[in-house]
Amino acid sequence: MIFRSIPGLFAALMAFTAAPARSDPCLDMPSVLRSADPAFNMAQGGRLTRHIFGAPPPHAAQDVGQPLFADLWAWHAAWSAVSGYPGELLCGDELGGTQFGKTLNVKVPARWCEKADDKGRCIDATPFTSATVTYVFERTGPPDAPAWILGVAYPKP
Repeated sequence: MIFRSIPGLFAALMAFTAAPARSDPCLDMPSVLRSADPAFNMAQGGRLTRHIFGAPPPHAAQDVGQPLFADLWAWHAAWSAVSGYPGELLCGDELGGTQFGKTLNVKVPARWCEKADDKGRCIDATPFTSATVTYVFERTGPPDAPAWILGVAYPKP
């Protein structure tokens, strides 16, 4: 009788002490919220300003033919749209990757880069209104202290 209950007791103990796989809503993570601010995004490893007209581009330049948010206000409108999204945008190691992308139907003022200067900054662009915006959340940082951030977001017609 004692031998039959020991395996059951062991299984119950394991169920209560094992660490569950962890996935958190991306938009609840402080590192994601900080990285949504273009002023902090690049320092956290993101490339958000690469897709905002008039913003200083990160290491990657704003290329000709690239879609850009028309300005910071357009980016803030796009971020408000994803912040109010009713579904769970989950970031977590058990998802099996270091990136998570989501495309939503979001209309914001946008531009196609037509000409860039020698510093990689778009200086001439054709306006359009986006039909969608793609948000890409990424895991960055050193292996012993990774953090999820908003890596990049961009409008599409």
